[in-house]
Amino acid sequence: MNGALMMRWGPSIPGREAASLDVFGSVITWFETLAKSGRIHSHHEYFSVTGRFGGFALLEGELEELTKILVEEDTQRINDKAGAVVQDYEIQTYFGGSDQTIQQAVANYTTTLKDLGFM
Repeated sequence: MNGALMMRWGPSIPGREAASLDVFGSVITWFETLAKSGRIHSHHEYFSVTGRFGGFALLEGELEELTKILVEEDTQRINDKAGAVVQDYEIQTYFGGSDQTIQQAVANYTTTLKDLGFM
């Protein structure tokens, strides 16, 4: 099943701007390592051009592998570093990205609603 991890952040904590750039650089290096080893399909990073400054990174791959990555020590270290240099850091996990995955998700949800007597 296809999935994505979205790492979202707000502006740098005042006084930690230089450190936030260093952390961001090391995170990109880590994403590249994950991509080259085949653990993720791709990664894309975005910065806000409207509203509050911040951005997000989107890692795409197999949901099972992304879930494994979430609990690894390297990820925990990155989370700690990011949380220390930017505001509002969070990670969300999603499934989707393909017709097959969305169809499977809708079918599972429909079955659940039927099991509960809502359909």
